[in-house]
Amino acid sequence: MPPNTTPTDPATADAGVAEPRSAAEHCAAAEALFACARVMYPKLSHYAVDLDEYQRCFDWARMHLRLAEAITAGAGLVLAHRQLLANDVRLHDTHVSSETHEWAEFLEAQHANTRRSA
Repeated sequence: MPPNTTPTDPATADAGVAEPRSAAEHCAAAEALFACARVMYPKLSHYAVDLDEYQRCFDWARMHLRLAEAITAGAGLVLAHRQLLANDVRLHDTHVSSETHEWAEFLEAQHANTRRSA
């Protein structure tokens, strides 16, 4: 990601609509931002603009890692719920079914949009 850009900048996204990403792509984006910060560190000055850019790399990397974690947790929840249903285990008085339904729809939509597995 070029300096001073965000996913909603027209240069990096089409009219504010970001492309869905898999957990692996979010991890790769975080790794790229950490590498960018690593390159900046030896040349880092005490000017606010330099420190802000350095901090921005860490903030965006943290966001990407949290999204990857959420996607992975959602996929794990869907898998566990489907395995329980396959073994005729019913979870009464829980909201697991509705939660897994939402995650399943999200993951299917992501797969349909990107033509690859989430």
